[in-house]
Amino acid sequence: MFLLAMEDDDIEAILATAKNIRMPHRRGSFNPLSSLPEPKAKIKQAIKERIRLLAGAYISLAGFVDDDDIRFAEDNPKSKKTRAIYLKVLEDMETAQKEMREFKIL
Repeated sequence: MFLLAMEDDDIEAILATAKNIRMPHRRGSFNPLSSLPEPKAKIKQAIKERIRLLAGAYISLAGFVDDDDIRFAEDNPKSKKTRAIYLKVLEDMETAQKEMREFKIL
């Protein structure tokens, strides 16, 4: 298992995007589409892709196991403890996947 690599660090990506957004002086609660640096549909898609990457990274964290447990599993591949370690990782991954399926933003 491995932690999914991000193309950019999230905070750096957000700050870089923020530098390009120009907020016009306006009144009211609406934002003009012309103030966006890219078309709204493209921005929505980019946000969804970032969320998918982050969800995948969250799920992959379940594959990280204590170093001692890894050494034990490598030295004792057929033991009951090794089986328990693998089952725990699978259970944790399933739990994380379920959390991501149920996750609702706002």
